[in-house]
Order: sequence, then structure tokens, then C-alpha cells
Amino acid sequence: MKRIILTALLAIPALLSFNAKADDKPIPATELPAAATAFIKNFAPATVTVAAVDDDFFRPDYKVYLSDGTAIEFRHNGQWEEVQNYKGISTKVIPAAIAKYLEANYKGTAVTNISYDADDLDSYEVKLASRIELKFDRNGNFLTMEYDD
Repeated sequence: MKRIILTALLAIPALLSFNAKADDKPIPATELPAAATAFIKNFAPATVTVAAVDDDFFRPDYKVYLSDGTAIEFRHNGQWEEVQNYKGISTKVIPAAIAKYLEANYKGTAVTNISYDADDLDSYEVKLASRIELKFDRNGNFLTMEYDD
């Protein structure tokens, strides 16, 4: 039993140092990929308050926080993966087919989160302020709906 506890205690510093390497590193907004910079312009007049890179893996990922409370995650190439704002996300960044579906079925309900998963058959997941989660295919066709309780 003492050996197990000792082994666990010795492993803690190694785990902590691994987590420290995975932390995001602040960078100037000018170091973001061009596609990310272009996407951020959709949120004007909001400005970048913090930009960070997580280059722990083979390709860096980026996180950006804007002055209006929006948080955006980007892939290594600047393609957005997730946009979040609890006050609501601008419809400028929501694909047209999805925005049309939301207007027809959830008019007046704010979108608080939209994510794009290129690894999951190019699907979109949309979270509404009403705690409804919607999933769409790559063309913006509605697939499923869940209530987040």
C-alpha cells in the first residue's frame, strides 16, 4: 500500500508539468492566421482583447477573446471551430442555411454557441439561449434536436 501511495506522489509532478505544457500561450493578434483575422472582422466593432496559441500538438490551435464577450476557437489554418457568447452570436457568422432554419423555427431566440466539427462529417452544432441544442450537416440541413437539461 505504501508503495502505491509513494508511486502516486512521485507521478504528480510529472502530471503537473505535462499540463503546464498544454496551457495556452498569449500571442499578439497579429500572429493569428489570415483566415482567423478575416473571420474576426465579422464581430466589429468588437476588438481582440486576448489571443492565445496552444501548440502542444503537431498543429497549433488558437483561442481569441473579444471585447464584446465573444470567445472563438480556431484550427491551425485559421478555420473557426467554435464561437461562444452568452449574450448571443451575430448572425453574420452563422451559415446561411442554418440562419434561415433558425429564423423560421426559433425566431428571436439567441444563438449562444455554434461549433463546426470538420472531423465529424463536417457537422455544425448550435446551442440556443433556450437550452436547445441543434445539429446540422455540412450543408446546413437540420439533423437532430436535444434539450440540455
